[in-house]
Amino acid sequence: MYVLHCDNEAVLHKRTELFQRHFEPLLRRLEQNIRTYDGVAPPEIEQYLQVCRWPYRAVEYSFVLDALLHHSSAGGRFLDAGCGVAPLGHAVADLGMRVDACDVDQRLIDKMGELDVNCLYGSSVDYSAQDLTRLTYPDATFDAIACVSVLEHIPAPHDQRAIRELLRVLKPDGLLVMTVDFTPMNESGKDGRLEYRLDRLAQLAHRGDFVGILRGDARKVGARLSVARGAARKPRSANECFTAEHLELDVLPLLRGTAVESSLSFPSGLRSVTRRQAREFWNLRPGLFELQGERDVLPAALAIRRVSA
Repeated sequence: MYVLHCDNEAVLHKRTELFQRHFEPLLRRLEQNIRTYDGVAPPEIEQYLQVCRWPYRAVEYSFVLDALLHHSSAGGRFLDAGCGVAPLGHAVADLGMRVDACDVDQRLIDKMGELDVNCLYGSSVDYSAQDLTRLTYPDATFDAIACVSVLEHIPAPHDQRAIRELLRVLKPDGLLVMTVDFTPMNESGKDGRLEYRLDRLAQLAHRGDFVGILRGDARKVGARLSVARGAARKPRSANECFTAEHLELDVLPLLRGTAVESSLSFPSGLRSVTRRQAREFWNLRPGLFELQGERDVLPAALAIRRVSA
């Protein structure tokens, strides 16, 4: 897997050129539309317009676009799995592919229709509400699929079910591009999850959010039960970032296929970047590390050609 990391502004600029070329113009259209919209826009859109321009997200979308531009063909069918309000599907439609986009949140899918985003972007995307663990598409439907920072929101072992579903609806020799939120090792070779949890517990206790503490404890218990049942090898609850062990033990073994190389020269290998380097990447934009919750997190990404079972 690649770790989507940049250590200086020049490298960041080079590795996000595809985002600026294909994605930023669509964001500007969305931004202008929301300013003149006479209804109630979902808060996710305002939030998205800020977050997706963070270097973290820009490198993700550039990675996906690079893989599609170099390893897929115009005229094929593409799925944006877990699309949210992102215009990724429309950027891909502009590349000449037939595009579907799905999300588990019916409210967001309905809002995409209400905002008439196909007219807004001048391209056609077929939106539907879908649970990634129970997709309704027939087997071998898509020539290419992208799943951008979605799986970390799905607890183990349901994340594994989602991967199996994505592979089921992907054609043989089809392209799967996937990114996940990833916590690198610290300098001592540990994943640092305990440190993060203690910091998070202190934050919740300081706010007096004892309900949040209890909910977090319940999620951790559920994650450990999934391991006890043999459904996963490493416990991971919803919205918990992946670690190298999560990916190596529970995710990568499912992704049988031929790895596709990125032309963007990101570091490869889950232990190629440390948590300190992740923080330095965030600090390329002063104040952004604190704004996003002081998480030493980066995107991990891969692109594979599916092979038959």
